[in-house]
Amino acid sequence: MSNNKNGWRTQPMYSFKEVSRLSGISVTTVRNWLFGYTVEERQVSPLITASPDTTCCSFLNLIEVMVAARFRKAEGTSFATVKQAYENAQKLFSLDYPFAHLRLKSIGGHIVHMISEKGSLQALDTPEQYTIPHLVIEMAEQIEYELDLAAKWYPVGKKIPIVVDPYVSSGVPVIEGRGITVENIEKRFYSGKQKFEFIAKDLQLQENVIQEIIRFAPRVFHREDVAIGTSV
Repeated sequence: MSNNKNGWRTQPMYSFKEVSRLSGISVTTVRNWLFGYTVEERQVSPLITASPDTTCCSFLNLIEVMVAARFRKAEGTSFATVKQAYENAQKLFSLDYPFAHLRLKSIGGHIVHMISEKGSLQALDTPEQYTIPHLVIEMAEQIEYELDLAAKWYPVGKKIPIVVDPYVSSGVPVIEGRGITVENIEKRFYSGKQKFEFIAKDLQLQENVIQEIIRFAPRVFHREDVAIGTSV
């Protein structure tokens, strides 16, 4: 699929720190997954393809990092095994951005097989017996797709109108259809000392939406130590 169709999703717009906070992995891990790393004088190739001359990530990079992080968290697998699943998707189905693709759920059994005693992911001969981890499926269900690739992400589920849309407000989390940023509401609550009820009434939103925004906001703006597991 050409970048002309995906330009608004492939433009660098998220710092490594922002991707780190949203995905729950360290900044070092984000860099390693996008650009590779060296260990014992051996160069390890990237997990996810990114432009080598940028210090920021695109929306599709962000989604793929988060999906890879879900693989890691769900099964405690290594960088190498998640990379194998990614490469299986590329090779078997010729997909660009396979971890951000609409077909991820349907092809999951074809690209991964959890060997519980070894904790590794491998290609399958009988894919119907297996599925991708639930955390990955959960992530996929938070995504809205366009032209088969991720176009919007609803970080707390589609029932709550918090959305990350690269086409709106430079991809920062906003209230869908309103253009109000999560950061704005978070500041009203913490800095302005406004109550849930007041903010909800003022913005004509349900109180539970405001509560979910306040729960979600630290993931983007305040958490300093987000690293999970090892650096790769």
